[in-house]
Amino acid sequence: MKRGFFPVFVFLLFLSGCTSDAVTEESLGEDGKVAEPFPSWSSSSHNNEVFNGSMFENESYVAYFSAPWCAHCEETLDAYDQTLPEGKMMVFSYDGREDYSDMNGWHNKTETNLNRTVDRPFMLNPPLASEVNLSNIPFVLFVNEQGYVHHIEVGRITDVEAISELWNGTLRATVDDDGYWN
Repeated sequence: MKRGFFPVFVFLLFLSGCTSDAVTEESLGEDGKVAEPFPSWSSSSHNNEVFNGSMFENESYVAYFSAPWCAHCEETLDAYDQTLPEGKMMVFSYDGREDYSDMNGWHNKTETNLNRTVDRPFMLNPPLASEVNLSNIPFVLFVNEQGYVHHIEVGRITDVEAISELWNGTLRATVDDDGYWN
């Protein structure tokens, strides 16, 4: 009986980030704070197009981390998709298990469930998720045009006005020559 409890406990702990409606946010782009660069990355999308961080040189973007099995993450993805400009959001899955590695399937399922087109790249990149210290999902990083993480949003959010404010703040955010937020 004890042997069966531990795997169930670990599984429930793993799902805690997906089942909770709690939202945490961390504004890293405050004046005087040291700026953290977003890691270098490269990924193939659901339609085999290659994307990488250098494509966003001098452009702000959002890195949205989730998993194909996360049901409440879809509402959050929908809100971000409706708010952010085209070409400014990358959708990453952190779950590299074979059952969840079909990014085309995830993209199609999302479009079906939302009953509309989602013109965003869906990419599998567990190493990048690990590198950004993904804690729970959805896990969203707002990256400024200089390549620094301006804001981290964790959890379910469907308020498009709040997302728009975060995006606009990221567009204005700058880092000085010494690596501090202005």
